[in-house]
Amino acid sequence: MRNKKLTVIQTNVYEKLCQFIEKEGYVPSYRQLMMELGLSSTSTIKGHLDRLKDKGYITWEPGQPRTLKIINEKTAL
Repeated sequence: MRNKKLTVIQTNVYEKLCQFIEKEGYVPSYRQLMMELGLSSTSTIKGHLDRLKDKGYITWEPGQPRTLKIINEKTAL
């Protein structure tokens, strides 16, 4: 359940994530998402994804690569 609004950068990360998944058919790696957003650190991506998860926009299985899932993207923003 979503409990908080997204910041501008979180919205941008979320939209790029959704676009990548829609276009490619799979979840991007941190490095791929970093390149899509023009950022220079995978730890920055990890931080943004952690906040999106905390706010209820995405989820994933801990310790399992590429298990990220968008939670009800049609009503996300």
